[in-house]
Amino acid sequence: MNNTINNLKTFCISHEYISYLDKLNLKIIGSGASKKKFPDYWLNDASGTNISKKNPSYGTLTSIYWIWKNQLMNFNENDYISICHYRRFWLKENHETEINKNNLDKNILRSVPENYLNYQGFVCSPQSLKGYKFSKLLKKGKRSLIKDPLILFDESKHTIKLHFDIFHVYEGLEKAITVLNDNDKKDFLKYVQKKTEFFPLSIFILKKNFFEKLCISTFDWIEKCEKLFDQNKFKGYGEIRFFDFLAERYVSFWISKYCNYKIWPYYLLKF
Repeated sequence: MNNTINNLKTFCISHEYISYLDKLNLKIIGSGASKKKFPDYWLNDASGTNISKKNPSYGTLTSIYWIWKNQLMNFNENDYISICHYRRFWLKENHETEINKNNLDKNILRSVPENYLNYQGFVCSPQSLKGYKFSKLLKKGKRSLIKDPLILFDESKHTIKLHFDIFHVYEGLEKAITVLNDNDKKDFLKYVQKKTEFFPLSIFILKKNFFEKLCISTFDWIEKCEKLFDQNKFKGYGEIRFFDFLAERYVSFWISKYCNYKIWPYYLLKF
């Protein structure tokens, strides 16, 4: 890997202050900063043009929005924008096999290698949704089972839509898609009804112009979705963070549709 190219701008989103992050030489953003305190030397998603107050239902989206509105103009067209989290970090290509707090800093991805500049995006390995336990489906998926009992026996039916119906808002994903732009509406609906995996966590690396296009499309849609749902009726983490979970699936779809992308390794840090 050629680490001399300064083409990667990595933002690490954290919902709380973690002193270890100060050692990693990343752009650290305090998420939901309108209601929390972070060090003055951290970036702050309640500054500038922001939607930080929406953090309870938007999650990491408030920080991604802040990057789009307040930072993107500072970068070159050939730069890549990297989103990672306080526990999940992109690794350089030839990283060490065993990684921990002591060697994480030198294994973090600092630039996109020259031989991968033909890719517009990088994502983590997809999460498979197949293989629900029988007890889990009976407990959380009763309405889905009544509608289609074959879910119990056919893993090809363990789709993104089913997962969202069970763990978030029943039929909420399909309802939200009704207000998506015409270019993506049919494709995204097909994606969630057929796909049994997606790129999770809302961590990704995108070339600057693709990052901007993704943000324009995503936030236009999410703002429309806010008018469709009564948030006062949402209960529990899976529902309250509804818009964050909507965007997580849309980002996966959008990158799959519009980018020449590559799966890239990341590390999950355990504190």
